Amino acid sequence: MKADRFITLDINEEGIRLASFVRHGPGRLELSVHGYAAFASGSGSGMTHEAVVATTLKRLLDETGVRARKARIAVDGKSVFSRVVKLPPVAPEKQAQTIRHEAVQNIPFPIDEVVWDFHVFDPAAAELEVLLVAAKSGLAEGLVLATAANGLAVEAVGAAPAALANAVRCGYPELTEPLLLADFGAESTNLVFIDGPRMFFRTLSVAGSAMPRLLQEVERSIAFFRTQQNGSAPQRVLLSGGEGDPDEIGSRLGLPVEIFDPLRKIEHDGTVADSACFGVLAGLAMQDAAPTAVQLDLAPESLRRERIMRRRRPLQVACVAIAALTGLVWLAGWRQTAALAGQEAGELSACIKTLEKAERRLVPLEARMAELESRAAVYQEAVARRIFWLKALAELRERLPDGMFVVESEALRNGRSVSGMRITVASYLDKEPEGGDAVVVLRDSLRESTLFNDESRVFKRPTKRLFFRSFVLDLFFREPLSQ
Repeated sequence: MKADRFITLDINEEGIRLASFVRHGPGRLELSVHGYAAFASGSGSGMTHEAVVATTLKRLLDETGVRARKARIAVDGKSVFSRVVKLPPVAPEKQAQTIRHEAVQNIPFPIDEVVWDFHVFDPAAAELEVLLVAAKSGLAEGLVLATAANGLAVEAVGAAPAALANAVRCGYPELTEPLLLADFGAESTNLVFIDGPRMFFRTLSVAGSAMPRLLQEVERSIAFFRTQQNGSAPQRVLLSGGEGDPDEIGSRLGLPVEIFDPLRKIEHDGTVADSACFGVLAGLAMQDAAPTAVQLDLAPESLRRERIMRRRRPLQVACVAIAALTGLVWLAGWRQTAALAGQEAGELSACIKTLEKAERRLVPLEARMAELESRAAVYQEAVARRIFWLKALAELRERLPDGMFVVESEALRNGRSVSGMRITVASYLDKEPEGGDAVVVLRDSLRESTLFNDESRVFKRPTKRLFFRSFVLDLFFREPLSQ
């Protein structure tokens, strides 16, 4: 069986962690490549979060040399809303409608502004409990587009807390007692309570380094889980994220504490120094490896449409093949009938009628294919324009020297097309090299780019301030962008 290669991405507040996996068969998963890239200091200035993610991911892919083209990503815990609800007794065929009603009532955003999914803890229970998980549509859309801009096909969009729960359930199947996974990050902490088939997520805006305050919040969360969620008290704590002293935490909570190893069921070369930080990556990789895993799909609308087009593609190819085959059959039948012109006219008439009937059946199929191709062209063009702007911003960022940053940008329009972009750049005087014009150097560097042509020019000469100066460049694309 051919090995299945894919990557998982943990995109959080500090940067992007990547892992490339190879699935050799059922139950056998191998970690082949991994890496981490932090967001550049001040990367949010003049760039959208989507562009920052896209450029950082490109750098990480270049550094690791990953070959896999399929990706699974997760929305960070701070950006995820989750709630456990109990369903009233309803008929099985009305469960989906009831769950949607609960989602509309409990998710604190308009339902058409979020992507959401649910997980039923125990489908056989007399009283069903459902975990609702949601994230803002724009955030999920941006992560998908930033990933696609680097040539990756997004297979799944999950939630970081759910991925951590999957890493525990798949990596520690022998643990059956109630437990708490504490994933300490540089800016926030994910708490995942696992109690049999039930689970509960809470994300604290407290860094793992602020241990005294963090442990107070952990104690409050344990009390909340027990009193408000009717959960069992954790009997064990697993530490993830690389922060915290197990002895100190165990002494404060009065519980056995151990370092979480999300790779214990995954093959690797043993040189992974920060394996405790791989919880989200491993959980995304193992989300379809066990029946107890949480299956969540936070895919935005654009990705759902793309999946539909992928599923319909084989049908379109089959329709074309049927049309061609039917045409060949018709031609062969016609030639044979002409050669046997002496046969009875009734046989010839019946054959022609059969072929005409088959041809009439193909007409609506061909019309449907044309309609699908027209719709696909619209989506592909919209994605191409968005990816083009991401590439333009990434190219610009790579060519900006140290000490320069983009303050403002706008499109240069020429009729119904965009001929380029006008950018306002600020430059720290103490960072500019002596003996040369940094503005001209930047302009010439951009002219050598594959995106901007030689007509790119300085629109407004530098305006000097106390410690910096600003200037404006008009950058013209080699190929205008149609609207």
